[in-house]
Amino acid sequence: MLLRYINSEGKQVEFELGTKTIQIGRSEEADIALADEKASRIHCEIRLWDGDYVVKDLKSRNGTFVNERRVDVSPLQIGDSLRVGGTIFHGEKKSQKGAKTILREVTQEMEEKSKGYRTMLREIVKSAEDKPRPKKG
Repeated sequence: MLLRYINSEGKQVEFELGTKTIQIGRSEEADIALADEKASRIHCEIRLWDGDYVVKDLKSRNGTFVNERRVDVSPLQIGDSLRVGGTIFHGEKKSQKGAKTILREVTQEMEEKSKGYRTMLREIVKSAEDKPRPKKG
């Protein structure tokens, strides 16, 4: 799941949730550090629990809100909004890269790392071979 939000500079930011527990807050030590005076230093955390993401308020002063409902602990799903202080996060499905994005990334890697076409092709084939294949059944 992606968390998408607008930072204090007005730029859209995406943060991809994984298996690691993340903390959100005003502190520089937080995984998502907010320049938001309404957020506590370590405001809340999000963790993967039994296959679902769960947000937990960490005794913040102003509360943590999921879909504008104050919560102590709550599941967080695609389509939900999470408010921490004055910052609103939107839970979204991870987007798949389009062909243009992939071509741009490959071209950039070839230029920056001086990789040739054959080297890139070998890496792509190896990556595809390393992926686990779904079982038929």
